[in-house]
Amino acid sequence: MANPAGNRRASLRRTAFEMMVGLLALGATLLVYLSFPSLGAGAEPRAEKVTVDPELLKSATTGNPCTAGEVALTFDDGPGDYTEPILEVLRAYGVKATFFVLGSKVSRRPETIRTAIRDGHLVENHTWDHPHLTDLTPAEIEAQITRTQQALTGAGAPAPTMLRAPFNNQDDTVRAVAAKQGLKLTQWDIDTNDWRGRGSQDIAAAVVAQVRPGSVVLLHDGIQDPSNTLNALPAIIKGIRGLGYCTATLS
Repeated sequence: MANPAGNRRASLRRTAFEMMVGLLALGATLLVYLSFPSLGAGAEPRAEKVTVDPELLKSATTGNPCTAGEVALTFDDGPGDYTEPILEVLRAYGVKATFFVLGSKVSRRPETIRTAIRDGHLVENHTWDHPHLTDLTPAEIEAQITRTQQALTGAGAPAPTMLRAPFNNQDDTVRAVAAKQGLKLTQWDIDTNDWRGRGSQDIAAAVVAQVRPGSVVLLHDGIQDPSNTLNALPAIIKGIRGLGYCTATLS
């Protein structure tokens, strides 16, 4: 037999719990707003300016032998706080790389995009905000690509010709939409797993141990803490060049 009084009590308990959760969420939101007032204007909290340790540049050389073949260094998820320092290290070593950027971050750092272009790097499409593309409709996939194309050309970059799907998550639909947009899907064969917090020595060792002619190395400049990626770069560059490989952009 139904128990109306019991049902009412259960409903009241749920309502009270939901109200308590709502009040806690409101309090957390107010605390964040008071701690970072600029967030109310749509700004993002910025870290202190990242500088390059002079030791990373101390023995930089720009010699780029190509007796064993080409290797492409690629960077995902930027631009971020560490992109400019990474560009500084690449400049010191005469390396040209390929950056797969998120459209949602481009408007915050348009000058970083222009610096990368001036330095001879490629700046390509990594979607607007890093979704699993196979979870989206064709129209949503197209929007992810198109918005990023527009953000990059608006920042002064040439229209990208390559797309790297986040998580390498692609299927026939993703490939068809990319082709419709005139974009070539690109992957990698050396995953440094730098986003997992690996030490800089481990990152560099993973690249040098696996490198082969035509290798594409996956690194990240837009993760929460790319400091180990930055610090690994000299050892990566010297290591692969010591094996006779030259660094080059993707084509």
